[in-house]
Amino acid sequence: QGGEGDAMTGVAPTVGGKGPTRRSHRAVASDVILQHMVAHNVYFSVCWWIATVLATFIKTGGSREDDDEIRPVMIVLFTIFEPIRLYAGFAGNLQEKVPLLMGFVSLSVFVILPVNAFFWYGQSAVQPFDKALNTVAMTLLAAEIVAGINATRKVLRAQQLAYYLSESSQ
Repeated sequence: QGGEGDAMTGVAPTVGGKGPTRRSHRAVASDVILQHMVAHNVYFSVCWWIATVLATFIKTGGSREDDDEIRPVMIVLFTIFEPIRLYAGFAGNLQEKVPLLMGFVSLSVFVILPVNAFFWYGQSAVQPFDKALNTVAMTLLAAEIVAGINATRKVLRAQQLAYYLSESSQ
């Protein structure tokens, strides 16, 4: 045999004389596109946060008081929820956990989307830099939402199939 194993059945050659070992018979359901987006968004989010805080500092002239009362709240919301959202997307996709993926999509739609929309057009004294930065952010966020929904569906289908196969084999 030469230690090749049987590619069709997924049975590996004998290991240590204890009989054949099984390879994984389950296909990976993680979504590569979502994983790339989330991994790159980790860096983009940090840059976005720094650029937004610096732009706010410049708009207020270095003053601690901001005439736009909502802007500091939105920055705090982003600071709190963005790491949680990115973790949920990253871990949920890699570990194929539907609740984490749904948390990623939910936080994207109900928290980060309104925050980005506010910085895109809702804040007072919107500058061209704000529009450009937040146009990129909104585009990436929209793509992440679509990819997150697709990844959730893909993982759900794979888990349903595994469940039905395990039930039918018993």
